[in-house]
Amino acid sequence: MKGYYQPAGLIGWVNWLWILMIALFGLIMQLEVTHLNVWTYGAVAAFIVIALLTYFRRRVALTKESLWILPMFGVHTDKFRFSEMAHVQFTKRTILFSYDGEHYSFWMNQRFLNNLKKEIEGQTND
Repeated sequence: MKGYYQPAGLIGWVNWLWILMIALFGLIMQLEVTHLNVWTYGAVAAFIVIALLTYFRRRVALTKESLWILPMFGVHTDKFRFSEMAHVQFTKRTILFSYDGEHYSFWMNQRFLNNLKKEIEGQTND
């Protein structure tokens, strides 16, 4: 199963606030000049492109024994084996866990999170 993820917590907030700063720059340029200009168009276009890339390039894949976090750009893929995950917690839309001494938290859609929870519970019951 494949889906999308976003970093949860403070990292996710900071990431999206920096992206919103691009749109805010376009608004400020429009208000300072009092009419639409090339800077406003450029900032709005950049905001839309970066926001869409940020959302749709953060992909996650679920297999029977692991969770794969695919990178936005590059070739480094994170693979989290269910058997090696520790302190796994689920909230309404977030999974929090520890893996190799690092703490991770990801926001995912409800359907993907439910399937992930079933797979992890299936691994612990076996």
